[in-house]
Amino acid sequence: MSRAHYLVRSIWRTVQGEGAWAGRPAVFVRFAACNLWSGEEADRRRDADRHGATCPLWCDTDFRAAGAARLSAGEVVAQALAVAGNVRFAVLTGGEPLLQADAPLIAALRDAGFFVACETNGTVTLAGAFGSAGAGPDWVVCSPKLPEDRIVLEAMDELKLVVPDHRPEASAGLLERVRTHALAGADTRFLWVQPEDGPRAGAATELAVELALADPRWRVSVQTHKVLGVE
Repeated sequence: MSRAHYLVRSIWRTVQGEGAWAGRPAVFVRFAACNLWSGEEADRRRDADRHGATCPLWCDTDFRAAGAARLSAGEVVAQALAVAGNVRFAVLTGGEPLLQADAPLIAALRDAGFFVACETNGTVTLAGAFGSAGAGPDWVVCSPKLPEDRIVLEAMDELKLVVPDHRPEASAGLLERVRTHALAGADTRFLWVQPEDGPRAGAATELAVELALADPRWRVSVQTHKVLGVE
């Protein structure tokens, strides 16, 4: 049974800015709410200390519940189609989308022709969100915001570490959860180090390049949507 409604902050068409699908036209569905930060400026330090995560200190995404719309699965799909044009690549993001996204919503998006990707912090299981593996998204990107031993996501198609706070040497155990995909005739895992934006961006960029050069399994992820000046 589908949820009565989903709390959705915004739905818009743009290009995917990060990872393996960077540059691909997409319809983003941003869910309100996160389990690591309230989204309120006054709560940044409180939530960082409470959860042991640094993301509340630098996250620049507005996923607050205030002003979000309560939409049924049908309404989410209708609004996605209204902005999509001929785009049929949907990206579920947040906040933390796995707090709300479920199998009926994925099925409704697929029925409308969408290939569905999801961006998660890894603190919610696919089984808990969707019930069975086949009922979940077509593509899963995990960007951990907590230590490896607190990441419960069972499998992912991309692993993205935001440096300097999250590094390959501290996430070695997660690599076995990254599915392989054929690329240039070889099985490849999509592993990314992405510089944190903000005051530490310069040093973080230097570190990301150093880490990739030291271990070529990792690639540097660039937030190309910010370079392009699009949301």
